[in-house]
Amino acid sequence: MPARRIAGTVAGHVLAAIGVAIAVATLAFIAVQAAPGDVAFRIAEARYGERISLQTVDRARQATGLDQPIIVQYGRWVGSAMTGQLGRSMVSGRQVATEVWRSFQTTLSIAVVGVSLALVASLAIGFAAGMRRDGLVDRIFLVVSAVLSSVPSFLLGIILITIFAIGLRWLPAAGNNRPGYFILPACTLALALLPDLSRVARNAVVRTMQDFYPTYGRIKGQSWLRIVFAHALRPTLVPVIAYFGPLVAHTIGGLVVIDVLFNLDGLGTRLIDSVLAADIPMAMGAGLLIGISVVVVNGIADIAVQVLDPRLFNAQPRP
Repeated sequence: MPARRIAGTVAGHVLAAIGVAIAVATLAFIAVQAAPGDVAFRIAEARYGERISLQTVDRARQATGLDQPIIVQYGRWVGSAMTGQLGRSMVSGRQVATEVWRSFQTTLSIAVVGVSLALVASLAIGFAAGMRRDGLVDRIFLVVSAVLSSVPSFLLGIILITIFAIGLRWLPAAGNNRPGYFILPACTLALALLPDLSRVARNAVVRTMQDFYPTYGRIKGQSWLRIVFAHALRPTLVPVIAYFGPLVAHTIGGLVVIDVLFNLDGLGTRLIDSVLAADIPMAMGAGLLIGISVVVVNGIADIAVQVLDPRLFNAQPRP
């Protein structure tokens, strides 16, 4: 039964991924088409620079299929995308799938490190504050989390650059061609996720510590460490992971800001550059991968919640 439920969840998210991917790619296509000016002119300008002329604009228009109706352009791309063929960039002529995947690797490395830091730190802070409700640590946490939640991610990044890159010169300020380039972007992402995630963890700990098993453990004189790992950690993880999926999916948009701020060749930079250059296949490919990533993150969170909470498997349907 658990395997069947998980398989149903996976199937539902696969269908959602297809729908979201098409919707995001469509929005990217509309955004490029709605931009002011001639799309073919911008492509020729990106390709030829100062050598641009009416002849080069016409060649770019014919080579990229922009002389065909918009509905034909969109339909051709959707048909290719459904078979995994994203085509070539209108500007560089390179394979879209290769370029987008290379940018995604940069974004993925930063996201994995930042999300892992946020999850571990939020659980540690949540337990420290929630196990002593209304204590000194809890009060300090509530004040600091309120301050951090009001600070935008780009300002957090600027503060980290000022301290660790310009002031202390410990880490590179920008680019992804130097050792340790991912540390400041990952810490920026973690600090952006931390306030909301740690508040959920703190509230979950407060509720969990009022349940039977943690209370019985305190009566028996068990150590706090045993109470946390034996009785409180698993039920605390359920609401944290449940909130974690939508929060991270929402924060994927913040990765665009982080890419620009730290001058990274990530998926956000690839999407912005392709839209500005009217590179329709590249914009659609980046938007496609972003949409799929959102659905995958939510799917992993849903499956993790079902695994952590056995009541989801044992619940009987109401008559």
